[in-house]
Amino acid sequence: MKKMLLCLLVVASFLSVPVSAISEEQEVLIKKHCDAIKDDLKTVQYADSRARVYLGRHYETILSKYITPLNMRLVENNLSDNALIDNQDNFAKARSVFIIDFIEYQKALEELVSVNCKTEPGKFYDDLVVVRGKRKAVANDVTTLKRLINEQIKLSTKLKEKL
Repeated sequence: MKKMLLCLLVVASFLSVPVSAISEEQEVLIKKHCDAIKDDLKTVQYADSRARVYLGRHYETILSKYITPLNMRLVENNLSDNALIDNQDNFAKARSVFIIDFIEYQKALEELVSVNCKTEPGKFYDDLVVVRGKRKAVANDVTTLKRLINEQIKLSTKLKEKL
């Protein structure tokens, strides 16, 4: 019983310490360069906002003007291809995940920009770590969507060769 209690106390002590603890050197640098960091983050925020609009339109166009009409035409002509239908479903799901992840990233970035890094460098750093993780998730979503677009091209080419 004592060993189990001791183990729980050790685990609890590790959980209370932030994983991304900031060093004193990092804290000093964040405070010193706070204004420049904020300016850079606002630039990234603006550029990413434009990228979201561009990519959102791009993915919507691919889905609504190319992938879906092709599958509908194939079904109308009794030539449906399960691989193309699965790719359409996967693309639609990946696009939805991309939209959700990007919104979460933008919210986290907005919160990060609102943190006063001169008075709260530790919170700023912790929020920065979170934002980086969310941005990485968005990058992974973009990679997935690119892969699905390439898969669509490959499947369409195969279908063309069969006809």
